[in-house]
Amino acid sequence: APRAELQVAGLIDRAMKARVGQGDGLLLERGRDVNEALVGGVGRVPVPGDHLVAGHRHPPAVTVETREERPLVPTRLTDHAVLIGYGRVGRLVAEGLAERGWPILVIEDAEDAFERAKTAPGEAIQGNAADDRVLAAANLGDARMLLVAIPNAFEAGQIVEQARAANPRLEIVARAHFDAEVEHLLQHGADIVIMGEREIARSMLERAARQVRAES
Repeated sequence: APRAELQVAGLIDRAMKARVGQGDGLLLERGRDVNEALVGGVGRVPVPGDHLVAGHRHPPAVTVETREERPLVPTRLTDHAVLIGYGRVGRLVAEGLAERGWPILVIEDAEDAFERAKTAPGEAIQGNAADDRVLAAANLGDARMLLVAIPNAFEAGQIVEQARAANPRLEIVARAHFDAEVEHLLQHGADIVIMGEREIARSMLERAARQVRAES
């Protein structure tokens, strides 16, 4: 979604520049080209002057550059951990799992993070895990655990719900920032939801308790 939004911004910017010396009609038509090109993506973008009736000639179409999709190859891993997201949290989780000898499959949508995941131990699939085709390639039916390390709770809820339907016995761990997100993810099928602030507080309290025991 962030890349699609950047594409929209770039296309609208080009349309605004094309407006100079060519009239409002070209802006309106190019704006509609953007919307038509993004159907099925992030949704329709409001175009300035939509309420007007355009009677201008149709300009050359705007070219929308899209990332070449890699074919989805289902994993052959079994009894593995499926890790969603290879950001700061995901990388730490992946490193810890690798040290323990777990087979790992990472699903990551962002290009740069995916490239990093490919060089790490285990396998990596590029795509949005909320897409049922991507999630199906992870072989959740034979997986040991699903770890959802992305910060977007709404998207994480979609992933958790699909994973729970695919494997009712799967251990699912997710992350959250707020109490409402914890409840949302639990309702969608997560077994455990870890909230960063709580874990920090617990670690501090455990450290304080050890210090008290050492002094007594």
